[in-house]
Amino acid sequence: WRPAPPPPAAGKGGKKGKKKKKGGSSGHLNGMDTREPSTASTGPSAGGGPAVYETKRAVNEYLQFHFGDPNDVLPYRDGPHDALRFTQRCADLCAKHTKSVKTSRTEPAGLALDIGCAVGGATFELAKHFAIVEGLDYSRAFITAARLMKERGSLRYTCFREGEVTRKLTGAVNDRIDRARVSFREGDACGLPRSLLGGGGSGSDFDAFGRHDAVLAANLLCRLPDPAAFLAQCARLLRPGGVLVLVSPYSWLEAWTPKDRWLGGYYESASDDGGSAEGSRSASPAPNAPYRRSFDAIEAALTSAEGGFDLVEQNDLPFLIKEHDRKFQWGVSHCTVWRRRRAPNA
Repeated sequence: WRPAPPPPAAGKGGKKGKKKKKGGSSGHLNGMDTREPSTASTGPSAGGGPAVYETKRAVNEYLQFHFGDPNDVLPYRDGPHDALRFTQRCADLCAKHTKSVKTSRTEPAGLALDIGCAVGGATFELAKHFAIVEGLDYSRAFITAARLMKERGSLRYTCFREGEVTRKLTGAVNDRIDRARVSFREGDACGLPRSLLGGGGSGSDFDAFGRHDAVLAANLLCRLPDPAAFLAQCARLLRPGGVLVLVSPYSWLEAWTPKDRWLGGYYESASDDGGSAEGSRSASPAPNAPYRRSFDAIEAALTSAEGGFDLVEQNDLPFLIKEHDRKFQWGVSHCTVWRRRRAPNA
């Protein structure tokens, strides 16, 4: 990966400008402003962009998303209850396909990495299955909250009821999770720290493989300024036979990702023979014009010789983010599970 021309500011693991100083360490994140955009508003007209992830409202919404009591998040009988406990379901998928987890009958074993961890919900859930887990996110506000959650085990957060009326609730890490197994750091998913890459192979292949048994990137790809740059690094994160779990709703928006770097969700230009021209984008698509699917680009990148992965499983993973008592974002992410080949460039 090489640095591209300066991209727009980004969050959830992407590049942005100069960081501000760290804020305080209050266990209760209050003072929300109704003018701050909700992370549950993701349509083309929602505005926002990466700066959203540094706001108090984003931190509070994600604390509820990751740690809120399901009965507080969705108190209605007729709702999408299968979309709750999203972070737990992501972590369980990593464990399901990781051999070090299956072969360890006593204590958790292996090393896991949660990229785009936000406030750390899935990072803690991974600690049920792995001996050492690290969470990485570019948002300083998110990482500060995650570290506080590790230290205290629970945090107060503020959520909207309606209009400007709020209430305070508590989110907590499951008591059965050993928080000492978990650590958090700020980092850029499009240019990962060198300490995370390589070092997992042997002989001449030492740097072709990584040291991790499992890597999770949940709802991250479509919030990066250069998702292809992230995918290009994945082979060097995982040991031979290791598992990469990608989860994404493919909600491409130019506020986060320049359009020429979207992996999919755009129309392809027609070629001279009437087919579609690979990689060519149409500014004025005809009715029923072919379009590029995000999964096709991911599959091409990861299953190439340089990519170094084989597809193991794919399914749908619903999630639910609460904006206020009677408004939610219900989404269905595409979950794909990939296994690192044992021979580099195979």
